[in-house]
Amino acid sequence: MGDDFPESLVPDAGRVRFVEEESVRFTLDLPEAKTEWLSTSPPGTGHVALGAENRAFFVAMFHQLHCLRLFRAALTGQHNQDHNHHCLNYLRQWILCQADLTLEAGDFTTRDFEQHRVGATHVCRDWGEIYDSVSVNWKDRQPAPISNHTA
Repeated sequence: MGDDFPESLVPDAGRVRFVEEESVRFTLDLPEAKTEWLSTSPPGTGHVALGAENRAFFVAMFHQLHCLRLFRAALTGQHNQDHNHHCLNYLRQWILCQADLTLEAGDFTTRDFEQHRVGATHVCRDWGEIYDSVSVNWKDRQPAPISNHTA
């Protein structure tokens, strides 16, 4: 108990190259927007339970995505001011913590996104491994199905 837990859910997550790309997905208010934004949440919404005591934790990446979903909701007229304040401050601190120093060329507002959709390349943790780990943790905590069949 106390501080006896790992700092990271997947400390040895691989690295992937991530190329920024403009997209027509993940909009504010198109009919499919809510479903697309909800698709960023894994089973259990990013909460995991660790150790013999099943201590609860929220994986930071999913906390950050939760905040983005909250901002989308706020920009479409649904909002919770206190929660927005928390998320805005949380994302500010996360950006400072990660300090991605990748250089991004030029002014993105002058690019023709039909012709030049691709931006800078970043090196990131393999978020696929993180989704997989959270999904396995969630699945392992679900009760076994009850069968009414007898042998």
